[in-house]
Amino acid sequence: MKLKYVHTIHHYMGTFFFGMFLIWFLSGFVMMYKSFPFLSENDRISGQEVVRYTTTGLPHPVSVFPEYRHQSSTMLRVNSILGKPVYHLITKDGKLVSRYAHTKDVVEIDESSALHIAKKFTGIDSNAKITVLDKVDQWIPRPKYQKHLPVFKVCFEDKAGTYVHVSSKTGEVISNTSRSDRVWAWLGAIPHWIYLKEIRMHATFWSQLCIWLSFFGLIVALSGIITGIVRYKKKPKAKFKRFKDKWYNFHYYTGLVFGLFVCTWVFSGFMSMSPFNWSYDFTLSDQEISLWEGKVSSLGNISDKEWINFQQTIQTNHTKEAHFSTFSEKLFSTQYDTQKTKSVCLSHLNYQPTETNLSQQIKNLDESDSITSIELLEAYDNYYYDRHNIKKLPVFKVTTNNQIGYYIDSSNGKVLLRSDITNKLERWLYHGLHTLDFHFLTSNRPLWDILMIVLLLGGTLVCITALGLGIKFLKRKRRKYLVKVKP
Repeated sequence: MKLKYVHTIHHYMGTFFFGMFLIWFLSGFVMMYKSFPFLSENDRISGQEVVRYTTTGLPHPVSVFPEYRHQSSTMLRVNSILGKPVYHLITKDGKLVSRYAHTKDVVEIDESSALHIAKKFTGIDSNAKITVLDKVDQWIPRPKYQKHLPVFKVCFEDKAGTYVHVSSKTGEVISNTSRSDRVWAWLGAIPHWIYLKEIRMHATFWSQLCIWLSFFGLIVALSGIITGIVRYKKKPKAKFKRFKDKWYNFHYYTGLVFGLFVCTWVFSGFMSMSPFNWSYDFTLSDQEISLWEGKVSSLGNISDKEWINFQQTIQTNHTKEAHFSTFSEKLFSTQYDTQKTKSVCLSHLNYQPTETNLSQQIKNLDESDSITSIELLEAYDNYYYDRHNIKKLPVFKVTTNNQIGYYIDSSNGKVLLRSDITNKLERWLYHGLHTLDFHFLTSNRPLWDILMIVLLLGGTLVCITALGLGIKFLKRKRRKYLVKVKP
């Protein structure tokens, strides 16, 4: 391709894309410290009540969901809503059903109940306005929240301007934001991720929009680098003056210093969307989950003995919520206490997965693969890690001959992460290049903060100078057009 075509591509496309780049860089400063205010699983559970029991205990789930006795399910939880134990079931086809444990009635929440739930969750006791949402709003902007509709939006009149969203289907809080959270989201995550609910609710469209904007943005950045390298070979008119126009000079020299970062940053943003499905999922497939569990995960498989064991273990704790899972045909309960979390094997008390058990289950996933190493991780590594230090430790790390890494909960055998060559590469091409997520930097703050701020400032300057050139370019085109059409 001739250089003039590369320059033309950079000139025309840059006029639009560097305005978008500027928004991405400015919101990037905010994203260093404030992301979108999702309610995490840990925060949701910590706000729950302790589960209360009657003298007869908790009934077997089959008696609460008799029609789902033989159907496989992906999730079964127990917690308490307004002092009443509630079972939450998600079927294999994604249907969410929540019922009171003792009456077997479907959970139904009205405005009064929603206000009471929100007050107990937040500890706020001020006046509030309640709105019934028939469709998701900006603070619950993903398709997964549709199964909770209608949703009660409780807007407290407190100093923090707290909004709480309560599901009418489960009686649980699904979002809890302050005025500060929402302001930072509008300055950071929403423009950075194009997280407008009207767009984000259409998952495929949103994904393709982000992919193609990043792709064409990458072409703009690459064309700029090529143009800059060619121009560098030419003798300047004077020291640090290669162009008569000051905007061209500013853009050229900021691009010369920070252009590579702009290019890698846009490229890593492109890779964050796993374009063209090139990267394998970080979790097991449905078929692999069935093989891993060893039997169909249905309520009918929970024996009376296992349920008695569950009630005995949970009554001795201050449990806020319990989740059920299966490993190698054994039922486990993960119980979230007010102070700690523990997993118990309900099929055989005191049982814990061993290296031999894990080896056999991984062999079931792929008989052609073989295990090269098994180790118990007491600390995070390059692929299983968490900046907030809330991910489970210790975990088993199992590496196979096909370079697949399985990170497995040592207490219940649950696969927390599956990492193969493609998503290992994605980890570096996205997190590594986009946020400089390298251990020697993130573990030595504020070194990471300083480096990120300098690079983001550089990228911002490149975009501002490009925007100035773009405005001048459009003005020139407008003047030429007016002269041409003038009678």
